[in-house]
Amino acid sequence: MLFLSLSRTVLFCTLGLCLYPVAHADRWCADNTSRDIVYRRLGTKTPYRHIQNKDVRNIATVDGCTLSKIWGLFRHGTRNPSESIINHMHGTLVGLQRDIVEHGRMCRDNIAQFEAWKPQVTVADAKLLVREGGTELFRLGERFRKRFAGQLPDRYDADRFYFKYTRTERAEYSARNFTLGLFAQEEPIDYPEPLDRDPVLRFYKGCDKWRNVVKENPYAYQEVDRFGSSSEMRHVVEKLSKRIGTFVSPEEIHAMYQTCAFETAWNERESSPWCLLFDKETLSVLEYSQDLKYYWVDGYGYELTYRQACAAFRDLFERFDSTTAPAFTFYFTHSGTLLKSLAFLGLYRDSEPLVAQHYRYKRKWRVSHIDAFASNLYFAMYRCPNGTQSVGLYHQERLTPIPGCPEGTMLCSYEHFKKLYDDRIEQCDFDTMCSAPIVPTSLKDEL
Repeated sequence: MLFLSLSRTVLFCTLGLCLYPVAHADRWCADNTSRDIVYRRLGTKTPYRHIQNKDVRNIATVDGCTLSKIWGLFRHGTRNPSESIINHMHGTLVGLQRDIVEHGRMCRDNIAQFEAWKPQVTVADAKLLVREGGTELFRLGERFRKRFAGQLPDRYDADRFYFKYTRTERAEYSARNFTLGLFAQEEPIDYPEPLDRDPVLRFYKGCDKWRNVVKENPYAYQEVDRFGSSSEMRHVVEKLSKRIGTFVSPEEIHAMYQTCAFETAWNERESSPWCLLFDKETLSVLEYSQDLKYYWVDGYGYELTYRQACAAFRDLFERFDSTTAPAFTFYFTHSGTLLKSLAFLGLYRDSEPLVAQHYRYKRKWRVSHIDAFASNLYFAMYRCPNGTQSVGLYHQERLTPIPGCPEGTMLCSYEHFKKLYDDRIEQCDFDTMCSAPIVPTSLKDEL
C-alpha cells in the first residue's frame, strides 16, 4: 500500500519515446533507440529511477565498528507541476498541439501521438505527490533497510528514530511512504508538528536577505538570460519552430521541456509526446539553462546561498554529539534544501563558476544527476571498540568522498570531519546573516 492524499494518480498513455532522426524527406522523425538520453537530462524533474543505486552492498564498513547514528535529508518524490506549468499545459500546449497536428514537420507516427495527447492534471492538483513519487520513497526505504541490514532496529521506537517533514503534502506523504518501506509495515510514528518556515528542513524560507538579494533579484539570473540569447539557444528555437510548424518562444519551449519532464517522471511505462521534439543537443542546451539557474540561485553563485545551510548542519552535529537524542534522524524536504546543502559541503564544485559561454565545458554541477526527484543526502556514523568514530557520506545512495577529508578514503574520522565545519557552525548566527539591510542598497551591490 502506498500513501497518497485523495485521488490524484497521474495516468496517461502514449507510444514509445523518440530521439534520433530518421531520414524521411525534410520531416523530423524520432524513434525510441535511446530513452536514457531524455531521462537523464530533465533537470530537477529527472525521475529518481534513472539515477538510483540498487546495489545495497554499497555501504561503508569498518572492521569491528558498528553503525551508531544516521542523519539524512530526503527530497520529496515525483510530484505534479506548479500552477503556472499546468496553466501552460491547458493553454500554450493545447495551442501548440493544434499547430503540430495541422502544420508540424514531423513523421505521421509522431504526429499521431500528439493527436492523442491531453492535459492530465488541473490546477487543483498542483504540486501534489503522485503515485510514482510514493513508490520512489517506498523503494528507497526498502533499500535503506537492506543496505544497513541488522544495524537498524526492526520496529519503530520514538527513542531511536526521529522523522520530520515540511508543511507540504508532498513531503508528508514522501515520509510516510519511506517509513512504510523501511519498516515493511505501518508504524505509529510520532511526527512532530510541521512548520511553515522550518529552521532546519527549509532554513532559506526564513532568510529574508537571501530572498531579496538572490532569489528575487533579476541580476542573479544574468547568466541564464545571457545563455537564453546565445547562438545555441537560438538554434534550439529555430529547430523546434520548424518541427512544430510555427514560431515558438523560449517560454513556450520551457513549458514543453517541463511537460516532457513531468510526464516522463510520472510513469516509468509511459512517455510524453513532448519529448519527441527534442534531440540530444536540444536537451543538452535546455539542461544547461537549468544548471545555470540552480547554480546561481541555489548553489555556488553567492556565498550567502549556501552559507545559510549552517542551520541544518548545526542540527547534524548537535544530534551526532548528543547522548539523549534519537540516533536515526530522517528529514523530508525540498530541492532548495538539498542543493544548498551540497554546496555547503563543497560537493560538485567546478573549478570555475558556471557562465553562459561555458556550455561546452565539462562540469560537475548537473542538477539532473544531483537533484532529481527523491534525491537524498545522509551521513552514517560508526563507533569503534577503541573509542574512535568515523563518518561516511551517501549521496543518491552512493558512498561519496567528503570534501576536506583525506583523499582516497570513503570514511572520515568524526574528529576531522567536525573540525572542517567548526568555524562555520560556531559563526552560524542565522538571524544576523539573513537580516535584510536597514539602509537600502542596490541589489547588484548587495550581491
